[in-house]
Amino acid sequence: MKRTRMIPWTSLLLILLWPVAHALAGTISGTVKVNGLRSPENILVYLDKAPQPAIDLSGARFAMDQQNLTFIPQVLPVPVGATISFPNNDKVAHNVFSLSRTKAFNLGSYEPGKSKSVVFDKPGIVELRCDVHAEMLAYIMVMKNPYFAVTDEQGRFTIPDTRYLESHGITGIPELPAGRYTIKNRHAKLKTDSQTVEVPATGPVSVQLNLSRGTPGVLYK
Repeated sequence: MKRTRMIPWTSLLLILLWPVAHALAGTISGTVKVNGLRSPENILVYLDKAPQPAIDLSGARFAMDQQNLTFIPQVLPVPVGATISFPNNDKVAHNVFSLSRTKAFNLGSYEPGKSKSVVFDKPGIVELRCDVHAEMLAYIMVMKNPYFAVTDEQGRFTIPDTRYLESHGITGIPELPAGRYTIKNRHAKLKTDSQTVEVPATGPVSVQLNLSRGTPGVLYK
């Protein structure tokens, strides 16, 4: 008589739980509509409080470039602990500095083709300036968790923005566990708003933020 092979109970439990574990996570996608701005681009959208997964930053690479007397990008979100390089790809010398409480530093003047780096170990906003060119201005957003995104030219975003994180060497970011979250925004010329978002047990959730011109609030209290 041929014996029936039994599946170990531990393997059976994993098989049964696998779909449930994968169902209890999702993403937040949405669109930002603005009044008072030409474009809904480069608006930071983030979750104020969210789980903090273990992130390996050993391969992370972020850069704030300098070209044509301009910082590129104008808004650079990074997870706390990230290292950012400041290459000078312009035709003139620059002096990158910040007086922000989140991270005050001064890299001094350096010539085209040179680059310097800084570690950002505290969450908050860092306003960048150039001591040589007063018109140069940019913002580094140091985030508490990886659940953030920057809107595209049509105001669209997805949280977590795995494509953005992976392009900078950060992998393994899990989707959001099912639950209730507070989504906020930050832009130098827009009022800060908040909205409650319920991430369901299965599938993504879609939201729309309607923002208006005004004084922004703080990134983190």
